[in-house]
Amino acid sequence: MQVILSLLMAALGGVDETADSYAAPKMVVSRAGVPATKGGPMVVFEIRDIRVSSPEWRGKLILRLQPVTRQEGTAVWSLDPAGFKELLELWQADPRSNVLQAPKMTARVGDPARMTSEETHQYVASVKRVADGPPNRSTRLAFEPQLDKVHNGVRVNILSSQLKGQNLFARVVIDENRLVAIHTVKYTEAVQPKPGADPEVAKASFLDRLNPNRGPRAAAMNATIQVPEVDSRRVEGEWLIPGDGALLVSLGPRALHERGFQKGYEQKGYEEHLIAITARPVAEPAGAPVPQPARASSPQPR
Repeated sequence: MQVILSLLMAALGGVDETADSYAAPKMVVSRAGVPATKGGPMVVFEIRDIRVSSPEWRGKLILRLQPVTRQEGTAVWSLDPAGFKELLELWQADPRSNVLQAPKMTARVGDPARMTSEETHQYVASVKRVADGPPNRSTRLAFEPQLDKVHNGVRVNILSSQLKGQNLFARVVIDENRLVAIHTVKYTEAVQPKPGADPEVAKASFLDRLNPNRGPRAAAMNATIQVPEVDSRRVEGEWLIPGDGALLVSLGPRALHERGFQKGYEQKGYEEHLIAITARPVAEPAGAPVPQPARASSPQPR
């Protein structure tokens, strides 16, 4: 199975090429087909992709978390600067936690910004039958795989933003696909021998030729079809991103198959996936050109 790794950071305003832009597999930054605003204030976005292996962080920082909304197992909080700093330090000190920070994105207020961190897995969704006859009656048979793809990762879109003081009010859409397993099923079809004398039968004795079990026999040909099992979640809403703190979104806990979809389902554990978003308004120098598409490096542990 071919696996294509695609890490994409997209923002209409471009990418901040500072020390937070790391050397690693490259990510493409593009305008996504939406025209940029000619003028207006700018915002610097930082998005962190966080995975923790225990819910204990909630108990330690419950007084720092300002609830915004909850639905089913998902939750959204607002954090002040001190609370966000304490939270990051707590996670970074835990070897079981994984904190990835994407490169900074700079966009004008109102323009969309997008961060994706995902893998693309190809799989055989179906097969095309190429034969010289109907099923189980053909003498020549081949199967052409019909490929499709599924994404494993997260996409964060920040849309329709507007400033309210030093805070940014925006629509946030987070989509997560988790590839749990790829199941396989086989299709089997018989291939008939070509008509005509079989050399082995011709060499046989007269009594052997009368044996009904002797002679050309049909062969079996198999084709494998794959069925992906995907756990998809979406969190969306219009929320206020603090100008000096952070917006924290939990996609909810889930049972973790630690060995992954390729090796089985053993060693179940706890995992919670969170996205932290900061938006810092910045002043644009007079006469500054409209930011153009750029290239940025991939998220790094922070």
